[in-house]
Amino acid sequence: MSNPITLITTVRNGDIFLERFAQNIMASLRPQDHIIIVDDGSKVPISLPIPLQDNDRITLLSPGPIGRGAALNLAIENAPTDLIAIQDIDDLSLPGRLEHQSEFLSHNQDALIFTRAITDPWRPCFGRAHKIPEARLYLGNPLHHSSLALHRDVWKRAGGYSTDIPCCIDLEFYLRACLVAEATIWRLNEVLVERNLDPQTRYFAGIPAKTYQTTRQQVLDRYHAQVSPSFWLALAQIRNRLTRPKDTAP
Repeated sequence: MSNPITLITTVRNGDIFLERFAQNIMASLRPQDHIIIVDDGSKVPISLPIPLQDNDRITLLSPGPIGRGAALNLAIENAPTDLIAIQDIDDLSLPGRLEHQSEFLSHNQDALIFTRAITDPWRPCFGRAHKIPEARLYLGNPLHHSSLALHRDVWKRAGGYSTDIPCCIDLEFYLRACLVAEATIWRLNEVLVERNLDPQTRYFAGIPAKTYQTTRQQVLDRYHAQVSPSFWLALAQIRNRLTRPKDTAP
């Protein structure tokens, strides 16, 4: 039996997904696993669906609207296990996800381990997992935050999730975990999550484009000097030159 893991979920006004989420996690959790749900200030306070009630492995925290970064930190602080997995309330874990990730972390404690999603385009994969350099995140973020698993010690060494930026919280954490806590990024080649991509119901689709682009650039600039030179950075610089708006002033 592999090590136990705590699945953490933060939610704000996501009650339309609660029943489906409850069914999914009850099918996903192994006997040794736990889940912590943080209600981050929903207009209608979250109540656990019947399948999740009276289960001592499931904890609901309702601190009010503290923000996603603080909610993630609160969940991890209260987790009864050292291994942590993240799942958004509108996404699904597929069979075997927690088993594969907890087993990988038992041999790679400093890893941020992700998985592929059903919607990912097919690409040839070799081996069980492959390492992704942090410089790759400067060209674009290929990682599904709702598929992340990690050891709590990496989170602690990195200083937790940021609580002072409006978005790109996950990207900022990945870079800081690698460049400050000396973690490494890996992705299992197996498809182990299903993502909600509906812009009508997906929380992140509601972030204004300008807010996202500005915050993303600030995060990338913050760590750029610490990232080792690589062709990923070179490609990102070329792309930025090609997509940069031209000066239209006379």
